[in-house]
Amino acid sequence: MKQDQFAQMIEKAYKDALAGADAIKAAADADRELVWKELEAAKDARRAAEAEGEKIAAAYFEERRAQLIDFTRKELLRDLARKHLEAGNKVEAVAVWLDVPMDFVKNIQQVLGRNAKARGKSLADKSKTKALAGNARLRYESSGRGGTIYFENEDTTFDMWWEFAGGNALAIIGIPSSKHWVAQTKLPLEKREIVLQFIGEQVIEDQAAGMGYFEIDDGYLTIFK
Repeated sequence: MKQDQFAQMIEKAYKDALAGADAIKAAADADRELVWKELEAAKDARRAAEAEGEKIAAAYFEERRAQLIDFTRKELLRDLARKHLEAGNKVEAVAVWLDVPMDFVKNIQQVLGRNAKARGKSLADKSKTKALAGNARLRYESSGRGGTIYFENEDTTFDMWWEFAGGNALAIIGIPSSKHWVAQTKLPLEKREIVLQFIGEQVIEDQAAGMGYFEIDDGYLTIFK
């Protein structure tokens, strides 16, 4: 009788052990499945982040590429207009030949008449521009044929890319457009012109020994020698 009871106890203990092992295995399988799902979710999140990063980078470089193409086109037109004007052709005729606005050619005609010391401004006006910029300063970083310019004053800090240009242009600086000015600079739109005037003047003073002039478009500022 005792042997039967002992055998039954052994059998029950064995079954309990098997049941416990099955439970442990089931729990381990569940944990493994949960870890697998979390790993896959992490991989999906990483792939989504990488895709979004690539999308943002592609959009940035596409916008910059469009700016450079537009700059190159305008630079070629400027060079052609300058040559026609220097040859003695009239503003109206040059505008028609190149299919550009009259003001575009008139501006080049004015540029041809400027001297390097002052682009139609007195030194007093220049000092006033700097004062209105609010104790502003520029910092420069170079990397190959380009780099970054940092604008800093009492109210804000923002950066702009720059690259060396060709022809009569020394460099082009990517500036915040009117549409994105407030978001990118944290400055009101009415300060855009005076700040950009300061940047153009200061770059010429710092990087071109004060010899040159600049032109401002909506997306970039061009430094000329």
